[in-house]
Amino acid sequence: MRRRNAIVGGVMLSMTLAACSATPTADSAKRGTTRPTSTTANHPSTTTAPADPTSAAPLLPLGVQGAVSAIPWARVGSGWLLALWGPNAGSGAGPLPAGDVPRDQETTSLFLVDPLGGRYLVASLPPPAPSTLAGWSGDGRRALVTSTDGSKTTVTEIDLTSGRTLNQFGQSGALDVVGYTRPLGLAVLATSSTPTAPTATTLQRFAMNGSLQQAYPTDFSQIGTFDGSVVPSPDGTQLVMGAAKGLALVGNDGAVVSQLPVAGATSCAVTRWWATGVALASCLTTGSSSQLFAVPISGAAVTTLTAPPVAPDLGDLDAWTVGNNVFLQSAGACGSLFLGELQPNGTSGSVTVPGVDSGSSVVVVGTDGVRLALWATVACGSGISAMWFNPGQNSTTVVLGPPVNGGGVIAALTYPGPSN
Repeated sequence: MRRRNAIVGGVMLSMTLAACSATPTADSAKRGTTRPTSTTANHPSTTTAPADPTSAAPLLPLGVQGAVSAIPWARVGSGWLLALWGPNAGSGAGPLPAGDVPRDQETTSLFLVDPLGGRYLVASLPPPAPSTLAGWSGDGRRALVTSTDGSKTTVTEIDLTSGRTLNQFGQSGALDVVGYTRPLGLAVLATSSTPTAPTATTLQRFAMNGSLQQAYPTDFSQIGTFDGSVVPSPDGTQLVMGAAKGLALVGNDGAVVSQLPVAGATSCAVTRWWATGVALASCLTTGSSSQLFAVPISGAAVTTLTAPPVAPDLGDLDAWTVGNNVFLQSAGACGSLFLGELQPNGTSGSVTVPGVDSGSSVVVVGTDGVRLALWATVACGSGISAMWFNPGQNSTTVVLGPPVNGGGVIAALTYPGPSN
């Protein structure tokens, strides 16, 4: 077993993977298919939305594309997606499929997608293609994309109301952008790793011009070293940082507020806020598999959310509540990811998502409270489609990628909020 951090859907997931030499034999493992179904620095926000949403233009229906000028900003909120899309279809390892261009030579598109599935072209991004979609600001009007060229990482901020580039800066070395600071996105949080033994990971806050504002502590007396995961508090005054044996609560000024051990666990990655004042962490436990823990930042007792994983679940990485049910991001064999549902005994039961080929990974992007935003990818390969899954109706609506507009979805984010 091995542990790694990965960015999927713009989100860092810490996962445990089993070594696997077998390769999928299904056609979807080569390209992936999705079947159609019926079913704190000064930085002003760019615009102010009208107060009355009913006065805004109607939403575009599923499959219809509009211009950036047509975005009904008074309606933008929960249920909207921000996504990077490219003309190449999803593919796995090996030679490029006929007709595809090398990934870094794609002209990519940045889309806002409304709750009905209408899409608005914000910007066309020329090569080199962005590496990922790194953040959506708390005011909903700006996005971060990153690209890596050799030993340099470039961070670009895009105005979603116009498609213009607002800010851009480069940093030497591999910089993993965690996202915007909260609540408004006035700065950028990013980690970087130095290949030492063990690997040293730093956390820093940058102004939008690339100047360093704050370096955060990475070694904690009770819980060990920083693991690369971080979640800001909703008001932006504190950060929760993952560490070797628990979580650390750190002030925006870098002062350590408290250390929150998780007994019997190692390599704890903080993933999101589970409830007010409670952080969710994915930690390695017995058998080197990940379990989920709810960790109150008050120092109150930690709650174990999931039981030790049982195959095909190789580790529980994240969780979301929809209605009365808890859905899990679980790790499968050969680096695959699948959607699970928390069972009464604490294990993850695999959920079949209608319209998603069995050879694809399913990455949870977020929730609007009723539906789960999902991103189907080729297992250990590139992205296929973005979709909404309604567990109560067991229905799926694909909103970007095949069969709606072809190509492949490179990354997706849900509108920023307490659950995302």
